[in-house]
Amino acid sequence: MNSDPKETGEFGLIETLVKRRPPRSSLYRPCRVAAGDDAALLAWLAQPVITTDTQREGVHFRRDWQTPFEIGYKAVSVTLSDLAASFAKPVALFVNLGLPPKLPGAVAEELYDGLGAALKRYGCDLGGGNTSQSSELSLDLFAVGEGQGRMPRRSDAQPGDLLCVTGPLGLARAGLRCLETEETRFPELLKAFKEPEARFDAAEVLRKHRVRCAMDISDGLAGDAGHLARESGVSLEFHLTEEMAGGALAAWCGATGEDPLSYMASGGEEYELLFACNPDTLAAIEAELPGVMCVGRVMARSGSPLSGLPEDASSFEHR
Repeated sequence: MNSDPKETGEFGLIETLVKRRPPRSSLYRPCRVAAGDDAALLAWLAQPVITTDTQREGVHFRRDWQTPFEIGYKAVSVTLSDLAASFAKPVALFVNLGLPPKLPGAVAEELYDGLGAALKRYGCDLGGGNTSQSSELSLDLFAVGEGQGRMPRRSDAQPGDLLCVTGPLGLARAGLRCLETEETRFPELLKAFKEPEARFDAAEVLRKHRVRCAMDISDGLAGDAGHLARESGVSLEFHLTEEMAGGALAAWCGATGEDPLSYMASGGEEYELLFACNPDTLAAIEAELPGVMCVGRVMARSGSPLSGLPEDASSFEHR
């Protein structure tokens, strides 16, 4: 293994990444021609769904907090999360990497290991990408998925619906705070921030029960619920309680004096799914997804679009 990317060169780095792609036999619908050629040839897609994301050192991640493997793995997960929120199956991912000139080759290869592990986890092929020198480590990602029928939309929440999430909230933000304060007693919180999962499992259940309104929570409950309320032209009334706080979040808040409701309302990078549905549909979903929580209700637009949140609730912003 070369320790200096200059010794390896761009072609060597690309070859290293290609070798870390998941076995084609493990994929849902692989590219017919994938990474390694000038362009990718995808199998015919009846409903192509496309999303992009970017990850910048010092903004979205820090190498003194996260290993290269964790950075690569998370970059894939957060990009594919948008496909999960669209009820689409992942098909191909394209990655453009910006690598600092003095970045050790071992770091680059560990980053590729993380990318490859996440691609395998989600059954997604590596369609291709590029590498170039950059002042800081960066990843620009482009993902293609295949829709599975009607795509849920932020604009389809209806008065009378319940507002729900597929899992606990606030853990990732608390994990970020643990990193900032060098707190190591709560590994579950650190894992929530470093290793989020795209909720394709939950998305399949929501799709099965014909949920019409869904999105992933990347900007925090308050921020993303605001998008949903605006697009649907409704008001959202929240009913958050401390009992909804996950065990690790409750323990951390008990130790630090932090307010769990504030973290649940404003925690970013959750990647749980936020959705709206009628009470009967929620009962059926809960039977298959025990972690689902009802956090509020949808009402006709009147006054403020959001009510019932802590006063300090706000959209999450990357540092």
